[in-house]
Amino acid sequence: MSDTAQPSGPSFRIDMLWNDSRYRSTFIQIVALVLVILAVMYLFQNVVENLAALGKTFGFDFMTQPASYDINQRLIEYNSRSTHSTAAVVGILNTLVVAIVGCVLATIFGVLAGVARLSKNWIIARLMTVYIEGVRNVPVLIQILLFAAIFDEALPAPSAFRGEDATASMWLGDSVAATNRGFYFPMPVWLEGSFWVVVAFFVLLVGAVWFGRWAKERQQATGEALPVLPIQAGGVIIGTFLVFLVMGMPITLDFPALKGFNFQGGIYVRNSYMALTLALSIYTGAFIAENVRAGIQAVSKGQTEAAFALGLRPNRTMNLVILPQALRVIIPPLISQYLNLTKNSSLALLVGYMDVTGTLMGITLNQTGKEFETLFLGMAFYLAVSLSVAAIMNLYNEQVKLVERTSAVGMGFSVIDLFSSVSGKWEVLKKGDAKMQPLYGIRGLLNLFVIFYAVSLLLLLDYTFLAEITETRPSYFDWPGGKQIATLLMLLTLFSTLATCLFKNPRFIDLAVFDLLVFIFAVAVGWPFGQLVEGVSGPVIVLVGIAARLAIIGYTIVGERPNLTFFHRVRRA
Repeated sequence: MSDTAQPSGPSFRIDMLWNDSRYRSTFIQIVALVLVILAVMYLFQNVVENLAALGKTFGFDFMTQPASYDINQRLIEYNSRSTHSTAAVVGILNTLVVAIVGCVLATIFGVLAGVARLSKNWIIARLMTVYIEGVRNVPVLIQILLFAAIFDEALPAPSAFRGEDATASMWLGDSVAATNRGFYFPMPVWLEGSFWVVVAFFVLLVGAVWFGRWAKERQQATGEALPVLPIQAGGVIIGTFLVFLVMGMPITLDFPALKGFNFQGGIYVRNSYMALTLALSIYTGAFIAENVRAGIQAVSKGQTEAAFALGLRPNRTMNLVILPQALRVIIPPLISQYLNLTKNSSLALLVGYMDVTGTLMGITLNQTGKEFETLFLGMAFYLAVSLSVAAIMNLYNEQVKLVERTSAVGMGFSVIDLFSSVSGKWEVLKKGDAKMQPLYGIRGLLNLFVIFYAVSLLLLLDYTFLAEITETRPSYFDWPGGKQIATLLMLLTLFSTLATCLFKNPRFIDLAVFDLLVFIFAVAVGWPFGQLVEGVSGPVIVLVGIAARLAIIGYTIVGERPNLTFFHRVRRA
């Protein structure tokens, strides 16, 4: 018998990269990525050379120089001798205040208007139609200027509130003053003992959440529904008020009062901020109203009829049947409206409100002549905010999707796959099956995870952008390159891990591990953790940080619970 040699496979040839389907796709993507990187490097080098030809250098050292200008409304300590970086932070905070408050108000306006437009009351439905169609078809810039003109021209001057023959009066029992110089609201004054009132409020708030969960489980077991919201609200309000009385009423209000030529005391809000926020909220709310209406109408009418046939009242039908299903249609366009409102806030300079466009990309640009650097930082800020909003809303959208028994949660490769030999084999559950598992989620521990990552993120943000610049704590732009990179990576990973933890996303475990690696990298490059918390040494913070992260990762992977919210998985027998 003769031996037959097995033919060997074809050897690799360079032309197989573009001729062989096994390699072609990867090869083309790598080539495209290299070309994009080279194009970006060429453009950057070209900009640097052109700036050099004009006698300019590229760099961010100007951010550590005194700003030498005032900002009319600010949330942190600032004066004309503060640096340009501090002025930029003031502008960023002003932008975020408009964006956050505007998104909340726009959501309220939009939901109310969208539901009201579907009302069977002819007058209400037509009024909402006029609001939506009228506001949506007028440019937002004109609306901002209109509100600013109304506040400046229609509201009385402070002198109109003086004397017995005053032509103007304060609102809400002489507690709020609306003038052509701005709005004045009462400001809380925290006296000794107020800390315990705040602690009691949060404890009662946690108790109210626990009661809501208990009432829901009781309803599922017995079918009996309790008046959850009145009990929760009453418990929190009455309990906090009793503690307030026992502690001797340690929280008072500082009311604005007319002294001299203007009001003094209280919280002062400029007309420019009120005009900008209200205009953006009302304008964006009109678009959100159409999104809400479309989402409600996308739900089959048979769902409403079935709910009524079961005896549900109209308000409970809307809350329990219609809106949960409508959210899958409402959330995606709602993300775009939040992004539009945030970017439209850059029109603030037209009414004199100093946001990041007016500080960093306005006065700082004109004073320093660093147009490329300031615009680059401004673009990076808006990009970071937009991506953060989109990421959070997408996570929320993933959480409120309809629960179907056919929608398995697949993560592909994950860190947990590396520990299957330790934690046991895991079976991916369908989303509906996961909801039916006993002890679904980790509730209490999840709250501890959220608190840890939230506190870490806030401390890092405060040290990086808000802490006072001193010789031992220079500006971020004076830090070594390794420390700058480590800071940005820590901010990114802490935010991402916190977001996935809040919304119980399966990718939490991967981001938690990545956050641990970034933290170790920051320690390796000498990040000054000793300056992060006053009175706590650096080694203690490092040890606690690493230990807490390892504990979170360890329990998430090999915890005693039969299933984890993050994975929709259970161990196989």
